Amino acid sequence: MMPDDPMEDDRTDFLRELIFNDRLHGTALEITRRVIEWGEGALSEKERYVFQRNVIEVFVTHECSRLGCRIPWSEMYQAHDNGGMCGYCQHMDARVMNE
Repeated sequence: MMPDDPMEDDRTDFLRELIFNDRLHGTALEITRRVIEWGEGALSEKERYVFQRNVIEVFVTHECSRLGCRIPWSEMYQAHDNGGMCGYCQHMDARVMNE
């Protein structure tokens, strides 16, 4: 299933990035592959719970830890690894550190 919504495309890319970078294992990996291919609606209630607990709650950062702004899916993977900052705040912190 290919989503028509660009934000869904970004979310799918984020999930693919988790898989590509070997961040998911076991059941979480298999369920995430199913979400990418068929969407969350194809999951059972138990699978949805596992996906929420082991993927979304672990890797998704909804708000920037510095400014509180919304982090887009396209920056989500980096935000998880940089302390929860959006791309702008990460860039500004790097500039300050280099001065």
